[in-house]
Amino acid sequence: MKMETLYSSTHYWLVEHPSISQFEWNYGYTLGSSLLFPTVSVFIYLSLTLLALRFSPFLPTFSATALHRITTVHSLLLCLLSLIMAVGCTLSVIHQMPRHDWKWIVCFPTNHTLPRGPLYFWAKFFYLSKILEFIDTLLIILSNSRSRRLTFLHVYHHATVPVICYITLSSANSQSMIHVAVITNSSVHVIMYAYYFLCAMGKRPRWKRLVTNCQIFQFILNFLCGVATIYYHLTTEIGCSGVGILCFNMIFNTSLLLLFLDFRSKNYTNNMIIKERADNQKKSVY
Repeated sequence: MKMETLYSSTHYWLVEHPSISQFEWNYGYTLGSSLLFPTVSVFIYLSLTLLALRFSPFLPTFSATALHRITTVHSLLLCLLSLIMAVGCTLSVIHQMPRHDWKWIVCFPTNHTLPRGPLYFWAKFFYLSKILEFIDTLLIILSNSRSRRLTFLHVYHHATVPVICYITLSSANSQSMIHVAVITNSSVHVIMYAYYFLCAMGKRPRWKRLVTNCQIFQFILNFLCGVATIYYHLTTEIGCSGVGILCFNMIFNTSLLLLFLDFRSKNYTNNMIIKERADNQKKSVY
């Protein structure tokens, strides 16, 4: 009985609440819906990042304790927000999916309605959360380990994802599979920010590699789902909605996949080789 009450309460607040169930993406009215919003946000992000790296000696200094506290709060906040987005979007899919129509998960029919309802509320929430993630870069720059951690992959990923989200939400036709990206990415970020939170608390987990592997897995999964969408689009009479934007997203996800594979190779495979050589040298000494 308690589980049913918990589910009903969760379902109401994350799906049936009027502000969520009646949500509609309207250009110029919805928060973040104007083209100016992502343009200015990304421009400011890239400008401040470049300026901070160029003039790093002039940046204010924070104690390690202060940075750990800020990182702890930031990581915990994004971990919880990611969890809420993953659960909310999953419940929205269950709520909006036509009965027994599993194809709908990867293929919205071309006569699908405009972006409205709980599913698109969470897509908008996901889009705005990517602006909040800009703080990740600030924390890296303010820390002493920025030369080791701030990479092209990090900046490229943070700068382009909000743009991709905006294009997806603003397209004339609802994009098939938009919820798959929200659920998979939010789920991965629950693990990632939980890891950062524990590190900031001074308890470094041993599953750092799991975070990277999960990120790689999400890109592969999204790509495979995209292939399924294109297949249904070409083999059904009605076709699937938003395939053009989907193909663009698949190219973007492929670029991220290649960058993450390169990151994994440099940070884990090479480290394993170095560790094995060190172990062999120790054995030869003894």
